Amino acid sequence: MTEFLVIAPLLLFFCFATVQFVLLYQAKSTLDVAALEAAREGAVNNGSLTSMQAGLARGLAPLYARQAGAEGVQAAQSKAKLDVTSSSTITTVSPTLAMVQDFAQPRYYPDQGVSYMEIPNDTLMYRDSRNLGPRSQVNIQDANLLKIRVHYCYDMYVPLVNKVLYYAVNVIGNIGTGGILTREPADQSQDPYGSRRNPDQLCKVTLENGIQTGRWPIALESEALVRMQSSYRASAANDAKQP
Repeated sequence: MTEFLVIAPLLLFFCFATVQFVLLYQAKSTLDVAALEAAREGAVNNGSLTSMQAGLARGLAPLYARQAGAEGVQAAQSKAKLDVTSSSTITTVSPTLAMVQDFAQPRYYPDQGVSYMEIPNDTLMYRDSRNLGPRSQVNIQDANLLKIRVHYCYDMYVPLVNKVLYYAVNVIGNIGTGGILTREPADQSQDPYGSRRNPDQLCKVTLENGIQTGRWPIALESEALVRMQSSYRASAANDAKQP
């Protein structure tokens, strides 16, 4: 009995940690699929950030599903859309500004009565791939590859383990009363070893907010690469707000 009382808390913590790591693996796998869904939405909508956010939210919805049925699906999608706009960022890695400057051409749309600067997407197989852009040093085929990077704050909710992992990721300080640290994580310009650090501001919470809300997020990232199915517009890549 004495030995069990000594080992039980540690054993319970490792059991909780196993559950949390399984949930993290599930979240990362879901994010990978959601990032691909976001890239596909962008590929058919001129690289629109609004469309990519909608695709990302649709892909992340399974993480928020709590009940079966139409109401549960709708609630999950609503929560996913809220978190996508407040706790995630989508960065367009390619096409770059240099690619846009090299290949973008004005195209007029009579039905809308406006012109857009776009990277042509038609007849790519017949365009000479040996013609490289002077700034980007890539051909127009490669300029039509859409690559995005998704940065997502996943809320860990396994008791105790979520707090431990959050602090382990964000700078380990001195343990204070109540099992919390005595200083804010990731709020120093230098880490304890003297190297400058760039804390993740998007996924950072204060001690007070974390204790009150129970929200201890950890940053997950994923990338996706697809070929554009429409002409890429640099203006469309900034048609939505990000945190």
